[in-house]
Amino acid sequence: MSFWQNPTHAEFWLELARSDLATWIQLTPYAYATLEGVHLVGAAFFFGSIVLLDLSLLGWAPRLAAGPAGRFLLRIAGPAFALLAVSGVLLFVPSADRYAASPVFYLKLGAISAGGLNALAFHLTAWQRVDVWDARLRPPRTARAAAIVSVVVWIAVIALGRGMGYESRQPPPADLDFPAFD
Repeated sequence: MSFWQNPTHAEFWLELARSDLATWIQLTPYAYATLEGVHLVGAAFFFGSIVLLDLSLLGWAPRLAAGPAGRFLLRIAGPAFALLAVSGVLLFVPSADRYAASPVFYLKLGAISAGGLNALAFHLTAWQRVDVWDARLRPPRTARAAAIVSVVVWIAVIALGRGMGYESRQPPPADLDFPAFD
């Protein structure tokens, strides 16, 4: 049994899914749809900038020097990832009890972690010498390998995120009474 599925924690996730914030997100017209839109825009900017950098590292965009392009694109990717994180947490809240029991959600979190670790390893190693290898017009194998891992991992994150929306789940029992729906 995982931490998230522990019966002791299940009550916490259910309470989060029933919280005032969750209720507001669910019942405010267009709130959830707006959050999904913000999440999608964040994904487009994040993945778009990361893929452009990865294509440069793989040599598929030879006119795009990795150093200057990377510095520019990472200024886009950072805020885009922050937007993804905030909107993702807010999208999680109304379904916290269901996502806490979802294997797809765990896989997505694992893929995000793998993407972050890959980026960290790349920036602590090969990226430190980008000006040296950028002048040779051929990134080292470690940079190209990191680019391949990056593309695969972030595509997996997107696919798993979409997969979460198609899982068959029952909504949590609600304590809310809607006289208009009687």
